[in-house]
Amino acid sequence: VKPRRRKQTMATERDPEAARQYGDESDEEDEIFIDPDNDPDVVRKVYELEGQDMDEDEASEAGDAEAGGGMALRPDGFGEGREEEDDEEPVVDLSAGRFEGHTDAVYSVAIHPTAPELIATGSGDDTAAIWNRDSKQLLFRLAGHTDSVVSVAFNVAGTMLASAAMDGFVKLWNPADGTLLRTLEGPSEDITWISWHSKGDVLLAGSSDMSIWMWNAGTGDCMSVLSGHSGAVTCGKFNADGKLVVSGSEDGSARVWSPKTGACVINLQDSKGAGTFHQAGLNCLDTCGDMLLTGSQDCTAILTMLTVPTTSDTLPTAKVLFIHQHHQDSVESVAIHPSMAYIATGSLDTRVMVYEASAESPRFVCQHDAGVTKVLWHSTKDWLLSSSLDRTVRVWDGRSGAALTSWTGHKDAVMDLVVSRDGLQCVSASDDQCALLWAFPTA
Repeated sequence: VKPRRRKQTMATERDPEAARQYGDESDEEDEIFIDPDNDPDVVRKVYELEGQDMDEDEASEAGDAEAGGGMALRPDGFGEGREEEDDEEPVVDLSAGRFEGHTDAVYSVAIHPTAPELIATGSGDDTAAIWNRDSKQLLFRLAGHTDSVVSVAFNVAGTMLASAAMDGFVKLWNPADGTLLRTLEGPSEDITWISWHSKGDVLLAGSSDMSIWMWNAGTGDCMSVLSGHSGAVTCGKFNADGKLVVSGSEDGSARVWSPKTGACVINLQDSKGAGTFHQAGLNCLDTCGDMLLTGSQDCTAILTMLTVPTTSDTLPTAKVLFIHQHHQDSVESVAIHPSMAYIATGSLDTRVMVYEASAESPRFVCQHDAGVTKVLWHSTKDWLLSSSLDRTVRVWDGRSGAALTSWTGHKDAVMDLVVSRDGLQCVSASDDQCALLWAFPTA
């Protein structure tokens, strides 16, 4: 599920034939690389990478490929006033507030790190915006991009807001007054994602031109260009301490980089088609501690353990722990619990799966009514949030899989989701041109 260009949105709304021109394949069946009905006797495989070369260790057997003793779970009635509606019936709005004013889909949302009353959004109408949470009023409309704004993010201090767009530019704004601070240039094609360093004003951006750019946001100077992928760089981020950069690409690889030298220190890729890594492009990744979790169009999620030595005379290594093969459609979002005890995956097959980090089979499976667009662990509780093409945001008990809340209010697919640092609020972004504020249950 990807953001659309402004011209693509207008064309497809105007003419169904244009949808085919722009590659709308919603009526076609996606190719599934791993058949869930295949013999599940060998579903856990362990491989090791030393430096740049991946060698297969002894494969170990795992349990049943189905979801263990878990069961598909449904929301339990927090939104019991909601009825199953079709397009002609109104949606019951359970939100705590609406941010309305964009004229196209809202693709990204961010909450200010120290002033959570400030909400930022990025839209297909080529603008970003800053809103007041309490009044629900638009404070600043941030114009200047010439194509869809696909990502917005505050720096760690909250002194800058970055907006990234399909026009290939990143713009930095002062959230206090909405003024443009500077424009970061370099990529020759769409920006696909951005990530701030956890301790300083350094910004990363991945691009469809197969490169990753790193800037000093305070000066606008380019610090490094990370090159090596052979396809669009679809996902990436700094790790928690900012000492590594991880990225994923349409070329089916995940790479680990040194931001100091710009060198690729680990390359995870199945160049020989041996089934040792993803067999199609990556959609998403997450990292926590020494864990890297990736999700792909090939319906799999792969958990990898990274070991990067502190001395330069030892080669870094990566070991693939599990190739999770239980989804039946593209894996769109993955998330590692802060404790590193659990991982979560969300797929266009309508399911959310939670695994123990040490297990191959899912601990439990949660069910949406349409494809899942994002999974996200709550910032202070053992709750898992998920958003979907079914227009809902749902909250699950991350340990048991029990459904806690099903939030309705959006009138179209939910594209993004964020929880504030203090864990008190959640904001979602949707194709319906709105962002919604949600209040968590107190129990």
